[in-house]
Amino acid sequence: MAEGKQSIDHTSLQHGFFQFTFPHTWKGIVPWAIAAILFLGAGVFLIVSLDVPDVPPVSESQYVDSLDDIDDEDTVILGAGWQDSGDEAIFAVIDVVIQEGTLVHGYWTLDSDGENCTDHVDVFDDVILTVVPTSGGESFEIAWSDEVSTEVSTDSRNCPGYADWYVGAGDEIEMFIIGIEGEYSMLSVGAEGNEPGERTEREDAQRVALAIVILAAGLMMVTTPTSLSDDIKNLKTRWGNKPFVHGSPGDMNDANGPIREVDEHDWVLPPPGYETWPENPYAPNDEGSLIEEHPDVVGTPTPATFTLYSINGIIFITAALWLAADLTARHSDETRQIIGYWLRIGIVLFSILWSIFAFRKWKLMHNIIDTPSSRVRSVAAGPAELVGQVRPGPQGTMSVDVGGSSSMRVEGVVNYRWKEEEYVCTKDSDGKESCSWTTRRTDSGGTEFILHDGTGGILVDPNSWDKVEMGGRLYCWESSNWRWTVWVLAAGDPVYCLGRVETRTHEEREEGIDTTIPNSLLVVRGNKDIGMQVHLHRGTELSLIAGLRSTTESIVVPIVMLIFSALPFIW
Repeated sequence: MAEGKQSIDHTSLQHGFFQFTFPHTWKGIVPWAIAAILFLGAGVFLIVSLDVPDVPPVSESQYVDSLDDIDDEDTVILGAGWQDSGDEAIFAVIDVVIQEGTLVHGYWTLDSDGENCTDHVDVFDDVILTVVPTSGGESFEIAWSDEVSTEVSTDSRNCPGYADWYVGAGDEIEMFIIGIEGEYSMLSVGAEGNEPGERTEREDAQRVALAIVILAAGLMMVTTPTSLSDDIKNLKTRWGNKPFVHGSPGDMNDANGPIREVDEHDWVLPPPGYETWPENPYAPNDEGSLIEEHPDVVGTPTPATFTLYSINGIIFITAALWLAADLTARHSDETRQIIGYWLRIGIVLFSILWSIFAFRKWKLMHNIIDTPSSRVRSVAAGPAELVGQVRPGPQGTMSVDVGGSSSMRVEGVVNYRWKEEEYVCTKDSDGKESCSWTTRRTDSGGTEFILHDGTGGILVDPNSWDKVEMGGRLYCWESSNWRWTVWVLAAGDPVYCLGRVETRTHEEREEGIDTTIPNSLLVVRGNKDIGMQVHLHRGTELSLIAGLRSTTESIVVPIVMLIFSALPFIW
């Protein structure tokens, strides 16, 4: 631990309407950067789609028996993508019989090993067909439109077992055609009794762009940190962590064992070193003032109303709703209709889960914020929130031999958990090998310690909490195919405590206790009050609420998006 005083710029934790927050770990930076690239890719898809001809649905075309039946007045104003084809065109559907020309050749082939076959359907794009309407009339020649690719609907065939097949002379087909200034060309063809396919290349390109936007927004949403976490990280002055403190009040030294790496649960500002701690653990520090990181000193941080988290959440829901509506409302085949329907359901489920998750996290954070932080020297019996530094209790700190080995000893501990794992490989019935770490032994425990906030110390019983949040692991030892991992709360660590303050019985008081200090007669336990959550975390309130988002981001935006996602089912 480091020593010294350093003030904090409290105004830097009061955020406004919007704050740009960028991930500060590679785990977040990589997907965030991928999301940014995907957004650019979606823009490229959208720009490319603008050059693809916008073809109306087949059902909106004229159904005629011959070219003479086409109503020349029933024209359609050509949309985007037809820049080189004039302003108006006629779209029609006509049944014809091929007199000359081959449209399709179907066949199958074997691979080089002669074991697997592949079906092939070749559509000739340069063919000029001579056709005659099935209702009679004059024959005419027709070719594919230069503006679109070929599209022929045929029966599906599965190799092997069939001979080469063709769609050509003598076959009846249904053509979806376009007429521009009296010249007709094919847009799509239905053969073997099938209807001509829809030309949705433009819509499909835009749908792909929307799908990319949905993926990008989702990635950027989940990897965008809170505005407070970004600033709190920047506020931390990095120093080399010193060893834990081992011993009992009045007899303390540097602990032997691993030194903790700096993580998100660490002090934001350097805490008091044990050389400055009073010999009486319940007495105030020399100045009697609160530690710099106490909530009464820092105040209540205010996160930005909006960050890229909520903005991308809105984009995610909006783009998904747009895509679902497009798939179900515009000319689409049955498969696209089904995808659009299930996408709508998925959006509603996502919105529900988002609302629940965001509300639960918001409630937890506000439970921490809304509970006034007490000062140790004036705390009363009952529910209380305390923030301070872990210091040795009357029984001193623990020495833990991880895995029962003195070579993996950790000193200065007040609460711990370790597990022993073996790397085991197994084979299934097919002989496929899979390997994973398997837990062989675990152990946990704790001892009473002092929480000191500068104004005084109070006894805390960690064993009365169902779960003690100790943050990331302290250390991991590995040997061959074995490893041992330990998590600890130790003397010198920051600690946040939300529990119940109780008066210690005479039997619980240590010998020689100074009863003139009121807080020496109290103990904090994790007994639950009705309507109250209890927590014991490594870290101060400042580090714990780094994940806090504004009420707008946590409650308002998810609920509004849930309502919007449900509207298609209500309307």
